[in-house]
Amino acid sequence: MQGPVKTLHPSVVEALPAISRLLHNIGFPKTCAKILAALYLSDRPLTSKELIEITGYSKSSISAAVKMLESRRLVHKFKRGRYGSYAPSVNLSQLFLEAQVNLLERTRSRVSELRSRVNSSLGARLERMEKELVHLITKLKGENV
Repeated sequence: MQGPVKTLHPSVVEALPAISRLLHNIGFPKTCAKILAALYLSDRPLTSKELIEITGYSKSSISAAVKMLESRRLVHKFKRGRYGSYAPSVNLSQLFLEAQVNLLERTRSRVSELRSRVNSSLGARLERMEKELVHLITKLKGENV
């Protein structure tokens, strides 16, 4: 059984908490964030056993988190004999871009809901805000503005 230092370079192990926090701050549950951080920092796909050793999480926690990440198409499973190994499915910049777009879309939706319940003066300002959010979302998605 390999230990974390054999699986990941010691300097990468030091970076793991920072990357994990960053992923958690953009909306990933802590378990998923730490697993994603380990996968992004590794130079090869990692097995569940390696993820357990690196993260310190239980087998069931790793399994549940990996299933959630697979369902969101964020990790890909490779078969290696009886066991599988995992790697990120999207690059990190795409992951952050999608997280920002999702945050802006949720904000736009909340502004729209609020706009329908306020007076006309505030409603007009919220309408401008909503249009700006739509414009930004469109730009981030790379669509024609």
